[in-house]
Amino acid sequence: MIKTSVNLYSDNLLPIQQRLTLTRLMSVLGLFVVIFIVLYGVVMWQQQQLQAKQQQASHDNVQLNDQKIALEAQIAARKPDSALVAQVELEEQRLELKIRLKDELSQRQNLISKGYSPMLTDLASVADANVWLSHISIVQQDNGPQRVEFEGYGRNPQSVPLWIDKLKNTETLKGYAFSAMTMDRGDDQPLMFKLTSQISDKEPSQ
Repeated sequence: MIKTSVNLYSDNLLPIQQRLTLTRLMSVLGLFVVIFIVLYGVVMWQQQQLQAKQQQASHDNVQLNDQKIALEAQIAARKPDSALVAQVELEEQRLELKIRLKDELSQRQNLISKGYSPMLTDLASVADANVWLSHISIVQQDNGPQRVEFEGYGRNPQSVPLWIDKLKNTETLKGYAFSAMTMDRGDDQPLMFKLTSQISDKEPSQ
């Protein structure tokens, strides 16, 4: 068969086929744009979350500060009840005086003879909640009756005279008269007193 046409172009003369075409470039650019948008959205969402947490923390801090100020104001406004404080101080004084009296009686235990035991028994029998003793002194005078001195505290001015009347009815202190000296220690405070015995009609029983 006889050829009727001759191909004068070789493969080397054909245009080189480009791998990166405009379509592919636009696709790649579009993909990068989408990825950038997604990353930007993720970053913005995380930033909003952080800002929200920061705002919540600031709000909580303000509330805690307000609560702290309110509690400090309540603490500053609270004051102890003066009546209760005075009662506690009075009871503490009574307890201290009783302890001192107990210690002194313990120290004088060896010095008190059997003749003084009835007097202590009589004192116990006329014990009064409104009067408490801090010191007892029993001195045997030369060629004379014994002198008795009491020191202590009374809840009110009427307590001491009433207690003295009770002393006069005891067996060991019959015939004794007591001169009293009192000292006011202020409002809501016990009265300090000191009693000194004076023989009156008859000798005290031993």
